[in-house]
Amino acid sequence: MKYPFQPEILDAMPEELAELYRELEIKLLQEIASRLKAAGELNEVTVQDIRALRSHGIKLDAIKKAIRETTGMSRAELNKLLDDVVKRNQAYYTDLITLAKVTEPETLVDANEIAAIRRQTWSAMRNITQSMGFLEVVGGRLTFLTPAKAYQWALDNAVMQVQSGTISYSQAIANATRQLADSGLKTVYYEPKEDGGNPHYDQIDVAVRRAVLTGVNQICDKYTDQSMEYLGTPYVEVSAHSGARDKPYPNPWSSHKAWQGKVYYQSKNGERDPIGRYQDLVEVTGYGEVDGLCGVNCRHKRHPFIPGVMDRTYTDEELANIDPPDFKYEGRTYTHYEATQKQRQIERTIRKLKRRVAAATTEEDAQAARIKSRRLTEKYHEFSKAAGLREQRDRMNVYIVREGNK
Repeated sequence: MKYPFQPEILDAMPEELAELYRELEIKLLQEIASRLKAAGELNEVTVQDIRALRSHGIKLDAIKKAIRETTGMSRAELNKLLDDVVKRNQAYYTDLITLAKVTEPETLVDANEIAAIRRQTWSAMRNITQSMGFLEVVGGRLTFLTPAKAYQWALDNAVMQVQSGTISYSQAIANATRQLADSGLKTVYYEPKEDGGNPHYDQIDVAVRRAVLTGVNQICDKYTDQSMEYLGTPYVEVSAHSGARDKPYPNPWSSHKAWQGKVYYQSKNGERDPIGRYQDLVEVTGYGEVDGLCGVNCRHKRHPFIPGVMDRTYTDEELANIDPPDFKYEGRTYTHYEATQKQRQIERTIRKLKRRVAAATTEEDAQAARIKSRRLTEKYHEFSKAAGLREQRDRMNVYIVREGNK
């Protein structure tokens, strides 16, 4: 029986929600840029004109509406996704219980526990929406700006540069909107006070993916723990995928490729496997550690395994050949893991260039960003083909909404 939440499935699950927030990012950039561009179309923009615009401020109706619509859609999508996670876990474990020839319990995971995870996940999503903005340097210091404050910052920036006499208003605004686009929409949270209470910033789609996957993983872990207890098995199988991290540092478990796809004994107090066949889960995989199984950015999952009843999903030979061979591209040799990281980096850069197009206040800036984006997209196709990687086109999508193009 193959566990339904293999790494490839988990990786794809949050993408629709992440896409919603990338779309919101573009809408907010366009809303700010369109107002700044309108001011720049005046024949002569003086410092007094800019100050008047600054004091007038920006109407938040369009921004609030975009945020409200995204929040509503994301809540509906999140509920649908989590419902599916519960349904698929329930079906898998019902079949596993039947295979093990034990009596099926009335309830495997209490509905109240699922409801609590659902509330916690939505709370994390709501916090992301309420703490988003752009990251810019203001007065020599890194400052977090809400969308409305980003507009005011751009105007203030223009005043300073126009007063210096070295740059025109339109040039100043073009520079400011480019900086907003390069920042992209971020979300901020603060480290615990014992760690200094310092702010931590993430791109909004990264934060959304993390929040969704945290909720999904918590539900899956509940089913795993309850099922292990009900089935009376202390053994788990860990999922596997191509392109797993292959760097064996800084800890013994840091190379996920070395331990994925195998069966382990999950001890309670560090005791050894009573049948002497399986290694310890925590010791080998670093389960619970930040760079181990189920740690940050880990897509692997554990699920119950019953020796003598179940077969492993992957043989040792299949695991040894799960990745294609290393390859060369532009003079550098890449492992499959390194290739996936390079592909993600290119995708991020393409999204940044598409944000520049959306935020451009001049056709020249927009065209320059389009040309760079097209060239990099060609390189993306070439690299993905050379690496034998499936193109993740949805991760490069940035939907630019113009008048008459809904």
